[in-house]
Amino acid sequence: MKYLAQWAMQNRLQATLAAAIAFAIPMLFWLGAALQALVLLRQPSRDSVPVILWSSLPALAWLAAGDPTPVLVSAGAILTAQVLRYSVRLDWAILTAVILGELIYWCLPLLLADVLPLVVSRSEVAVMEALQSSPDLQARLQPLVGPMIHGVLAALHTLVIILCLLLGRYWQSALYNPEGFGAEFRQLRLPLAFTLPAVLVVFAAGQLSPELSGMVPVLTVAMMLAGLAVFHGVVHGTNASPNWILPIYIGLIVFGPYMYTLLIFVAMLDSVFDIRMRLKDTASGDE
Repeated sequence: MKYLAQWAMQNRLQATLAAAIAFAIPMLFWLGAALQALVLLRQPSRDSVPVILWSSLPALAWLAAGDPTPVLVSAGAILTAQVLRYSVRLDWAILTAVILGELIYWCLPLLLADVLPLVVSRSEVAVMEALQSSPDLQARLQPLVGPMIHGVLAALHTLVIILCLLLGRYWQSALYNPEGFGAEFRQLRLPLAFTLPAVLVVFAAGQLSPELSGMVPVLTVAMMLAGLAVFHGVVHGTNASPNWILPIYIGLIVFGPYMYTLLIFVAMLDSVFDIRMRLKDTASGDE
């Protein structure tokens, strides 16, 4: 895909065609959004704005056909790329995606008014059938099914937006500043002002109203990525083999919820103690 990005960045026409074709092909909207992020991160406004406007037309066509995801991901990638470009702060860009994710959470019932109620109703039936022997648990979980489905969908949109931004940033680094993206991602650390309240909300989710509980999954996306950044930073800072990162990703796939929770916990600890800096100081002291 690096060669696609290199070809797209040769001129505005090629960038527009590459992003527009990606948006036009089902399930490749993420590629178009990543190309838009790359253009915004690299090109001045006079060159990037026409590319964004023209390449977004297929995404708008999908919206008219009833699929809002390409437009939502495109808008998210554009906004987070702008934040990253002008702030040079990856953590701010990711937190911007979290804010967008919460907005998506509230907008999804309107954007997917034809499909989402059917998904929720079928999910409620499945949950009720699975818990027939526990009527008390049925009564507690039934109000949460709809909001949690909305929240998980919003979290997936948030994750895709962030991944599109990271892919665009990776391309920018690979083409114009080798190793820049790796160093930036390894230094990713969320502010304690976000992680502490977010963790408290996660643990208190069961005590919140169903609508507020549905907002929780979006908050965890940023912390999961920050936790991954900690592991990348530790492996790089200790000069260990990059292969040590593989078990983390394998664990995330095989032991999904448990590994996801561990990454959130690591991200919170890092916000408090700055694990990578302490490791660096320890290594310097040993020398």
